[in-house]
Amino acid sequence: MAIFDDPVQPSHPMDPVEHPLDLLLRDHEMVRKLADKYCNTDDKAVKKQAATQLVQAIHTHSRVEESVFYPGVRQIDAAMIGHFEQDHQKVDDLIAALQGMKLDEQQADRLMMELIPAVLHHIEQEEKEFFPKLERANMDMAPIGLQMQSFEANLIHMQAQAGIDMRR
Repeated sequence: MAIFDDPVQPSHPMDPVEHPLDLLLRDHEMVRKLADKYCNTDDKAVKKQAATQLVQAIHTHSRVEESVFYPGVRQIDAAMIGHFEQDHQKVDDLIAALQGMKLDEQQADRLMMELIPAVLHHIEQEEKEFFPKLERANMDMAPIGLQMQSFEANLIHMQAQAGIDMRR
């Protein structure tokens, strides 16, 4: 079974350095689960917690992709990466708007219901269109994987030190 037969299940043991796509697929699956949790509950506390976790997961994942992954793989398909960067900008704008409000407000719910389909569509495009193209390129992904792992660890550490709390 090839890695892309089931886009959310890696076909080999996860080694984020050797197989950084597994790291991205893991993040994508977490976003899917949190989006599902948010969309399929009427419990305000559950919805607020899911929104908080979803916004944080998307923010961290986007920074890793924008800072390390996209620059490292741009030569595979520069136009597609440009499209993904535009998607990220739209999502970043929605997240910025959400950070200025309580996540249990009605306006926050409207923004979340705009954010979730945009993010899920973006994930699907990456997994079904770009990741297979990247796999076929047989590019040595270890340097990118190492940078991604280091960048994400540093980002999470800085967020923890700064006491970032978007759970309003």
